[in-house]
Amino acid sequence: MKGYGVFLSNLRSSVGLSLEELARLVGTSKSTLSRLENDDIAQPFKGTMRKFVLSLAQVLCTSRRETERYLELAGVDRSLLTDVEEIQVGFLPRIAPGSPDEQTHLERLAYIYKDFLEQLGAKEAEVGISSSPPNLKLKIQEYTNILQEVQKRLDIFDSGEGPKEPSELQAVRIHHAEALEGKIVVGYQYGEELNSDIIKSSLYSLASLNAQWLMQLADIERFAVDDCIILTNSKNFQGWDPNEIKTTVLSTRLPIPDDLEKLKQEKLPVIEKDYFNSSHYRLVSFTPSFSDLDQLEVTLAPLGFHEYYSITPFFDEPLLTALDGSNVSIRQKYGNTALTYSSTDRGTSLIPAPVSIQCVVVTADQQIILMRRSSSVAFYPNHWSASFEETMNAPGLDRKGRPSRSDDADFFAAALRGLEEELAVSQDDVESIKVISLNVEYLTLSMDVIALIKLRLTGEEIRENWIVEAWDRDEASKFALLSAHLPAVVEKLFSRTLWHPTARMRLIQFLFHTYGVKVVASAVKAKQQS
Repeated sequence: MKGYGVFLSNLRSSVGLSLEELARLVGTSKSTLSRLENDDIAQPFKGTMRKFVLSLAQVLCTSRRETERYLELAGVDRSLLTDVEEIQVGFLPRIAPGSPDEQTHLERLAYIYKDFLEQLGAKEAEVGISSSPPNLKLKIQEYTNILQEVQKRLDIFDSGEGPKEPSELQAVRIHHAEALEGKIVVGYQYGEELNSDIIKSSLYSLASLNAQWLMQLADIERFAVDDCIILTNSKNFQGWDPNEIKTTVLSTRLPIPDDLEKLKQEKLPVIEKDYFNSSHYRLVSFTPSFSDLDQLEVTLAPLGFHEYYSITPFFDEPLLTALDGSNVSIRQKYGNTALTYSSTDRGTSLIPAPVSIQCVVVTADQQIILMRRSSSVAFYPNHWSASFEETMNAPGLDRKGRPSRSDDADFFAAALRGLEEELAVSQDDVESIKVISLNVEYLTLSMDVIALIKLRLTGEEIRENWIVEAWDRDEASKFALLSAHLPAVVEKLFSRTLWHPTARMRLIQFLFHTYGVKVVASAVKAKQQS
C-alpha cells in the first residue's frame, strides 16, 4: 500500500534513529530498510520479510493508534496475527480471574513476555544500553510491568494466597487534589499528616509511609525524608559543579502508555481553560553515582505542562484497568517505574513528570532563606519551602505565541533563572552553586534536583529585593530566615511546620554537605532523645 514507506521513515525519524542505527537494532541491512522506506518491496509481505516488518512495529510504534496505522499501511490484517504477534506489536490480551485455564494462559503469557524482554535486551545490548533509543527503554519497561502483573497473578496459584501488596497505601490519607479558586490544586494542606508523628528513632527513619510504599512497590531501597526519595547523590553530598554534569536534550517527546494517553485527552479540557501550556523537561535517564565516569550524565526530553498536569491530580483515582479487568490507579499500575531512570540499566519511568529545581539558598551572613508558598500556586499552597522551586523550562512559545526567552540549558541555568525571578537576585551575586542530588517526590512523581546556592548578599538585602523587585513575588506570601548553624537547623527540622514535602530533605542535604553525614546523624539522634 502506498504510504507505508513514508510512514516508516517518519516513525524512524521521530525516535531519532538513522538507517544504520535502526538496521543494527533489528538485525538487518541499511539497504533493506531503505528499500522498505522507498516502497521498493512488494506487498503483501511474507515469510521472513513479514516477521521483519512486525519487528519494526515492535521497536518503532509507541501507541496503539500508531500500531494500527502501521499495520494498515503495511497490508497486515490484524485478524490474521497470531497471539504472539499481537503481543509483539503491543496488543495486550485480557485474562479475567476465574476464566477457564486461567493459570495456563498466564503461564504462556509470562513465557512470551520473558522471551520478548530477552530479545529486546539483546537488541539494546547490541547498540549499547546507555545509547539505546528512549522509546526502546519505554517498551522494555512496559513489558516488564506487564510481566510483573502476570507474575503476581501466578503467585496466587503457587501460594494459594493473593499477592501481597504494600500494606501502607490504604493507611495514608492523601490530599492529592482539591478545587481552589476555580483551579485544580495539588497537595492542598498536604503536609499535615507528615507532622502527626515527627519524632522518629533516627535520621534513617524519617521516610513517610508514602515513600516507603513507593519504594516497596519499586522493590528498591533509598534514603528518604518525608515524601522525598533520593535517586542518586554526589559523593558525600559535596555537589556537582557545572562542568561535572553533561546534559543531553532530546528533540522529541517521549510516548506514554495508551491508557495514560487516553486519560490525558479526557482531562485536558479541564486543564486547558485555567493553565498555560508552558514547555518543560522530563528526565529520561541518568548515569548512576557508582559509575566510573568523572561526571554525572543526564538525558532530558521536552514535556508540556498540560501533558503532565492533566494526569498528576488524578494519580490516586482508580481510572485505569489492570490485566484482570479490575480498576486501579495510575500510581498502583505504573508507580513502580517512578524510580527507574538509569542510563546503564533497562527502562525509564512510564509516568510523565517534570524536572523541578529545588534550591536551598544560603546568605552571606549564614542564613537559610525560607519562603511560604502563596495560596494561589498550583502545587502545595501555603507550605514552607527551603528555599524555592523552579520547573525547568524547555524551548517553546510564550502566551503571545512568541519564542520563549527562558529556556534552560541545564540544571544550573534553571536555578539561576529561578533565583532572579523568585528573589530578584542576579547571577553576579552568586558566590557558588552546586547540584547536590537527584530525587523523586512522591505526590507529583517529579524529578527534583536539589541545588545549593551561596550568595554574597545578606538575608535582609535579599528580603528587600524580594519585596519590591521579584518578578514572581506573588508566588510566595512570607519570607523568613533560619540560621545555617547545625543546632538551629536541627531544631527547625522537628518544629510544627507545614513543610513542602521536600523541604526537610533539602535542609538535611545542606547539613550533609556542610557538616558531614555522621555529624548530622548524631545531632538528629541527640535531638530526638532529648
